[in-house]
Amino acid sequence: MAFYSRNNTVYPPSTRNAQGRGSMKKGHRRNGDMWINVKRSWGGFSRGADFNENLTIGEFVDRVVRDVSTEEGFQDFQEGWYVEVQSFRKALDADEHTEMLKERFDGGETVHAKVSELEFKVVSFVYSPS
Repeated sequence: MAFYSRNNTVYPPSTRNAQGRGSMKKGHRRNGDMWINVKRSWGGFSRGADFNENLTIGEFVDRVVRDVSTEEGFQDFQEGWYVEVQSFRKALDADEHTEMLKERFDGGETVHAKVSELEFKVVSFVYSPS
């Protein structure tokens, strides 16, 4: 399987445009990108981003984890904690490199980034800026 230079993805990036129900809603594509909200369990807020519909589930999980790990407060996480990305109350597999994002999502959905320990216990961590 060939790796492509743009964003180093398994599948070539989509450039499809579709109206859908409107910007940041179900079915909408802008240059192949769909809007997905990412709810941070420790922050109590959501922040969305555009993700190309041809990303694999594993690539999507990697990008979400990288995105949330650059936020303020992430440096307060303890060693041994990790971020688990969930959709419809099931964890998304970071090793899934065959199923594409468009096969599971249609845009406008919310995924949850939860902090867990190695024993798979969800950690109650609330970030409060000083």
